[in-house]
Amino acid sequence: MRMMRCPSDDRGWSLAAVLLLVLLSAGCVESRQAEHDAEAAATAEAEATTPATTASAEVATDEVATAAAANTDTAAAVADLNTLATAAAANTDTAAADADAADAAVVRPVKAVMTSKATGNDNWPMWGGTPGRNMINETTGTNLDFAPPLDGAEPKNLLWVRSLGSQTYGNPVVADGKVFVGTNNGGKYRPQYKGDLGVMLAFTTDGEFLWQLSREKLPQGRVNDWPEQGICSAPVVEGDRMWVVTNRAELMCLDTEGFLDGENDGPITDEVDSEKQDADIVWSLDMIEELGVFPHNLATSSPLVLGDVVYLLTSNGVDEAHLELPAPRAPSFLAVNKKTGEIVWEDNTPFDQVLHGQWGSPAVGVVDGQAQVYFPGGDGWLYALDPADGKLIWKFDLNPKDSKWELGGRGTRNAIIATPVFVDNSVVLAVGQDPEHGEGIGHLYRIDATQQGDVTESGKLWHYGGTDEDGSITGDEGAEVFRRTLSTVAVYDGLVYAADLSGFVHCVDFETGKRVWEHDLLAAVWGSPMYVDGHVLLGNEDGVLTIFAAGREKKVVRELQFNSSIYSTPTIAGGVLYISDRSKLYAFQL
Repeated sequence: MRMMRCPSDDRGWSLAAVLLLVLLSAGCVESRQAEHDAEAAATAEAEATTPATTASAEVATDEVATAAAANTDTAAAVADLNTLATAAAANTDTAAADADAADAAVVRPVKAVMTSKATGNDNWPMWGGTPGRNMINETTGTNLDFAPPLDGAEPKNLLWVRSLGSQTYGNPVVADGKVFVGTNNGGKYRPQYKGDLGVMLAFTTDGEFLWQLSREKLPQGRVNDWPEQGICSAPVVEGDRMWVVTNRAELMCLDTEGFLDGENDGPITDEVDSEKQDADIVWSLDMIEELGVFPHNLATSSPLVLGDVVYLLTSNGVDEAHLELPAPRAPSFLAVNKKTGEIVWEDNTPFDQVLHGQWGSPAVGVVDGQAQVYFPGGDGWLYALDPADGKLIWKFDLNPKDSKWELGGRGTRNAIIATPVFVDNSVVLAVGQDPEHGEGIGHLYRIDATQQGDVTESGKLWHYGGTDEDGSITGDEGAEVFRRTLSTVAVYDGLVYAADLSGFVHCVDFETGKRVWEHDLLAAVWGSPMYVDGHVLLGNEDGVLTIFAAGREKKVVRELQFNSSIYSTPTIAGGVLYISDRSKLYAFQL
């Protein structure tokens, strides 16, 4: 029997218990679901008084170009389609613009070679490897005959193992000989810093500890910063700079060298923590203090960089009672100058229609020479925005029109936690909920990215999920085809590999959306499938890493037991596989 265990099980109070107390005290359940027409009307009314998208005056007079520059290995490019990205910068205050400002407002194309796969050589510089976020690694010639140390057994091809915090949800990122991973303070690498903290650890690829970013918990408590969860954001690295979202809802730019280079890079030069093994903070944007954001439970978005701009979700969400949105006018989607931390533009879509939290991450694609940034909204819609100014290109509702949101996950409407994946002029994405809400019906879509406006009907290339009414898909009448998920997909060689929270792995035909095969891992899945060298790797909550042979025939190659739950996704760089279980980071030679 499958047990849906949650990380709060050993902390006393769980999210579900808190929710139950809220329901008992409130005496009622208020649904936040509305039909799309009502959503659009509410948004339009809000925009009439306060525009959802604003550009800072200073940035508006500059040239805002978007280009692929995410991979620190400069020979490698980023995103998808092997095409040219173009973006525009426009000065909206034309009355005040002089001739020089007008020149800066002209659309200026920026050439950048785009590719859908990470090189898989020495770097994996962000969540998903590239801004397209496809979980594909091009490392070849791998030897997957490795094994972790377990119950005194001899490990195989293990290079090193390092302690992390007591809970780890951050995904390892590798760049220029360094490994970065978010966790909590349980590792005690800086013993003078006591108690529960959000932590970003930096190691060499040889496993030597370098430095630690240490962030105190928010005083508001679990409603904004859930205990022991640490930093869940996977950073993006470019050159000697890193951008990460902390547990305090700060977007931070860090020097990847820390203070070990003997320099204090600014403009922030008065860090409280400034010893050699502390993080060197270059700049910081506090989204709570400066933008009024109300992160529900935790800020978790994994940012990406395109040209001179960092893109992310703010995690703006509902209050502790799960009944109201305290800050509907605060932005959900954000674009920030990567060098200065200044706002380029902000967007408060979906306004007051956020269902719960907004824990997703953005992705980038290029369609007909125009870059698009994809933001999974807290209302269950996917929004494609112009990266230069945040204007809407298209949007897609990932839930059936008759779906309903109900408190505690009892309804049929879902939010989005997975990251969009851009492949071949289309986006592949599925819906999900807070894992504390348990299992439920889910939906996976492939969406045409070449259209404009509301493309919910016209842009649906295929849908996989819902209920199998006649049993033709699952062999069981009325069974759920696909369930809620936290996982991002991997698309390779005409196949989509997708996992759901209930522990099922699905192989789906990329062209048709038809099921190829399904496999039950018998435990919940929080991480995402990773394709490498003819195999698909995926961990589960029981601490088992399963290795499948990629292809149309289902074949389990190996199952490896780790010491504790695997909530993250494997990372491969420089011929080494990095994987974290709940409290340790392992490096295996491939």
